[in-house]
Amino acid sequence: MSTSGRVPSPLTPSELKALLTGALDNAPGESNPETFHARFDHLERGLQLDDVVYGIKADWKACRPLRFDERYWQWKYMISTQNADEEPLTIIVAVDTIGRCFEVITRWTEDTSA
Repeated sequence: MSTSGRVPSPLTPSELKALLTGALDNAPGESNPETFHARFDHLERGLQLDDVVYGIKADWKACRPLRFDERYWQWKYMISTQNADEEPLTIIVAVDTIGRCFEVITRWTEDTSA
């Protein structure tokens, strides 16, 4: 982990999509790219890994870089997409461009009634 140097430019939406889908396609067997927070801290949201994978592979409504984390040397991105039921889904990912991998930090639907 580097903590100094020139901050890389964020990926374009098409570059990010290619990295995420490639990482999913190349992931070993039962791997899960979600943080503990994303998987267990908001079970009331009713979201599963399948929702996240579908949303990443679906057409995105929007995508934007949030901030660069100098501690982990990663860009974080917010992706607005949908789940398999065509409900709005927002996903926050941290991306390691060198390692060609990512981690889902959190995810939620627009329905906040839960």
